[in-house]
Amino acid sequence: MSLPRHLAAVAALAAAATALTATPAASATAAPTAVNRRAQVIKLTNAERTKAGCPKLKSNAALGKAARRHSADMANHDFVGHNGSGGSTLVSRAQAAGYTGWRALAENVAGGQQTPKAVVKGWMNSPGHRANILNCSLKHIGVGYAKKSGTRYGTYWTQDFGAKL
Repeated sequence: MSLPRHLAAVAALAAAATALTATPAASATAAPTAVNRRAQVIKLTNAERTKAGCPKLKSNAALGKAARRHSADMANHDFVGHNGSGGSTLVSRAQAAGYTGWRALAENVAGGQQTPKAVVKGWMNSPGHRANILNCSLKHIGVGYAKKSGTRYGTYWTQDFGAKL
């Protein structure tokens, strides 16, 4: 089935405009964006959970917000840890970001890994982090990634997990 002439012309113009305005970041060979990196961490984490017989985690906007804020805090203050520079905790960050009514929370943090594959591999090789990833009772995930040159680690990663009541 072919498009009517006027729709075909619009589609052709849209395709041409997209080709002319495409940025290098949109190309297949460009460096991954923070959004792509976070999505890849979720995909790799869910692959590990699937292998272990756990259900896939669902991305949660509030946990994502909490994780992104924590990764940015770690990058801005050049540290890797579960307590924020101002004394925040996973619980206070999750609740401040809007993840309320939870029954379980867990967090993985890391610094220095250059790729999603490297950070997930590192977490899977650490018993405590692996336990969080493979905790089948957790249902939601949010991922943070920040990059800051001139810091000790350069890259900062956070995975926040949760389950609601």
